[in-house]
Amino acid sequence: MKDKGKLLSRPALEIVAARFRALSDASRLQILQYLFKEEHSVQELCELSGMSQANVSKHLSLLSEQGIVQKRRQGLFVYYSIQDESIYELCEIVCGAVGKRYGQVVKEFNGR
Repeated sequence: MKDKGKLLSRPALEIVAARFRALSDASRLQILQYLFKEEHSVQELCELSGMSQANVSKHLSLLSEQGIVQKRRQGLFVYYSIQDESIYELCEIVCGAVGKRYGQVVKEFNGR
């Protein structure tokens, strides 16, 4: 999508849209935030986030389907970590843009 002269096909756009849908939930972003620091088990993510095991597992499953996170089994536990390293850069870009916009909005409310 970066090349302004080239258009993606509808099936390709559906794949891109699925990736953005995976990142469009605050709970999934919260989980990713914890995984940015280090890998965690489902139980650890439940404790950190305050979400139920079923909820965390559901979100991790979707993130895994999209190739964003990966899992490894160690004994009775399953540990999750970031698989797609481009997520770090994407989140940095989006958070920077949101922060910039938020700063502009605050300036407007405060009369600059």
